[in-house]
Amino acid sequence: MKAGLHHGVKDGLRAASGVLALLLVWCALLSPIVPVRAEELIDLDIRAAMLKRKDGLITRTETVYNDIFVTKYQTLLTMTFHWKGYYFQESQINLADPDDMPMLYGRALSVATIYPPDVKRVLVLGLGGGGLSSYLGRFLPDAVIDSVELDPGVIDAAKKYFGMRETSRSRLIEGDGRVFLNRHSEPYDLIVVDAFTGSYIPFHLMTKEFYRLLRDRLTPHGVAAFNIIPGTKLYDSNLRTLKSVFDRLDLYQSNDEAAGGRSVIVMAPRDPADAEGLKEKAVATQERYKFKFDVAKLATDWRIELPKEIKGDELTDDFAPVNVYDAFGRRYRKKN
Repeated sequence: MKAGLHHGVKDGLRAASGVLALLLVWCALLSPIVPVRAEELIDLDIRAAMLKRKDGLITRTETVYNDIFVTKYQTLLTMTFHWKGYYFQESQINLADPDDMPMLYGRALSVATIYPPDVKRVLVLGLGGGGLSSYLGRFLPDAVIDSVELDPGVIDAAKKYFGMRETSRSRLIEGDGRVFLNRHSEPYDLIVVDAFTGSYIPFHLMTKEFYRLLRDRLTPHGVAAFNIIPGTKLYDSNLRTLKSVFDRLDLYQSNDEAAGGRSVIVMAPRDPADAEGLKEKAVATQERYKFKFDVAKLATDWRIELPKEIKGDELTDDFAPVNVYDAFGRRYRKKN
């Protein structure tokens, strides 16, 4: 009797365990998936400490390349370069909200994520305060992001004041963007060119030879995104040079008065066929990554047409008078 009772209890326990296992499986299938925050690319303690600082100038640093100002106003921390008597806003973050992207052109750049079918590797040329790199990193939890910056003083400021961190999927690399691409052949799904010297990109990062190199460093379905300031002969020449290398260009415009006016974001997919059905891709991308600023809405609201006739000259390594062309049509606004 005792042996029979023992076996009966064991059989009952096995049955109960099987039912419990089935219940657990069903609960897992029916329960909503809770997104897990990716490894932090920013030091939230540094940002919290900066939030407590008084408004005004935080620091000024002169380097070989830049005269760097970091200032705070309420919750906004801004990095500005002083160049030839003018101030150019390079980066801005919201210390109270790590998911925010205060600068409108940065939101427009995020539209680039709708082009590749999957974003696993990202390259950003030009760090600033790291606003774009950290924004993309927080919403692309599986992406590895390399940020290349020529000025070590900018990298130091981004770490010390803006809280940028180097992690297993975020590298802050000191060096020239073109040299980096020449030395590293691994392809990227997304490459962003946002490296400015004053009001324009350094000439060697806007020639036909550079654009060919950049195109070769994209995955077959990758895309390059460029932040370009309109209104000058240099803008027209840059568009014409890009058009000579990439078969398709898509343009998006933001109007950010705080950053000095309009910016045009140029998307250059390596495979022009990938640009078809962008509206559906944008909606799917937003549903997948859940960006704070809806890339589907941005792609619709900020899209502008490529000019039918581009009058600028093609820029090459042997012919790139960017400072002269930038002066045609440029109207600066001095700030105290």
